[in-house]
Amino acid sequence: MSLKNPKVSITLIGSGNLAQALGPALRKAGYVIDAVIARSNMESRKRAGRLARKVGARVQAIEEFEPKSHLIWLLHTDDALGETAKALAKSGKWKGKSVFHSSGALTSDVLEPLKRAGAYSASLHPMMTFVPGSTPEMSGIPFAVEGDKAAVAVAKQIARDVGGEVFEIRKENKVLYHALGSFSSPMLVATLVTAERVGRGAGLNPVQTRKVMRPILEQTLRNYFAGGAAAAFSGPIKRGDLETIRRHLRELARIPEAGDVYRALVKSGLMELPSARKRKVLKMLTTKGTKERSSL
Repeated sequence: MSLKNPKVSITLIGSGNLAQALGPALRKAGYVIDAVIARSNMESRKRAGRLARKVGARVQAIEEFEPKSHLIWLLHTDDALGETAKALAKSGKWKGKSVFHSSGALTSDVLEPLKRAGAYSASLHPMMTFVPGSTPEMSGIPFAVEGDKAAVAVAKQIARDVGGEVFEIRKENKVLYHALGSFSSPMLVATLVTAERVGRGAGLNPVQTRKVMRPILEQTLRNYFAGGAAAAFSGPIKRGDLETIRRHLRELARIPEAGDVYRALVKSGLMELPSARKRKVLKMLTTKGTKERSSL
């Protein structure tokens, strides 16, 4: 039976940022969302209501849930998945159902209670950032999948139908795969917010700082994706300008945590990136505080 048969439907358990993007994408691809399952608190029910209206589904409390659709997709936070799976395994008949979760770090093993109840399970994770007020297009997004053969086949079809590019991942590699996502988005933002503190130290307000950073940041990303890390690398670290680096370190000592971030990024980068005076740069990074100030 085709997944897009009108008799086949999907239930979404959760209504957070990912669900708000995924639900409309599934509907656009021809899938029927029969219900959005919400927790009992008011905020959860409001979010579920907004999503349900977008996709033409009903809202149902998780305490009343029974697995009636062909596919049940858990879109809860990582820490809640295990307990949710245990609780859901007690509700209704699961034999022959497909159950997904979309944690990047956890494997399909977290759904073991539902597997014991007769369901097929898989993890299907889109490598994308989802934040309030922004709904990324699913087209071209990489989806990592692993799990039971039957559920993986379903997951691959759905990922392709919403426009994604799906690939299988080994269970033992999921945590580092997810860490890659952290380096690609939240930790990049953490670096940028550190840069904003440096901007304040330079007398710029946040709007000015973002305006100053945007052209160089966008060009750096273009360079990186065109030619890789080494081709995109520039500045005093690459040139080995020791005096400039010393000045950076001295002034960054006035900005909370900025000096430590600078050192950590340079040390990690120079494991693979070129520098004209790499040994001297790395040696300098071990010098802190008064030694930095006295070196000028």
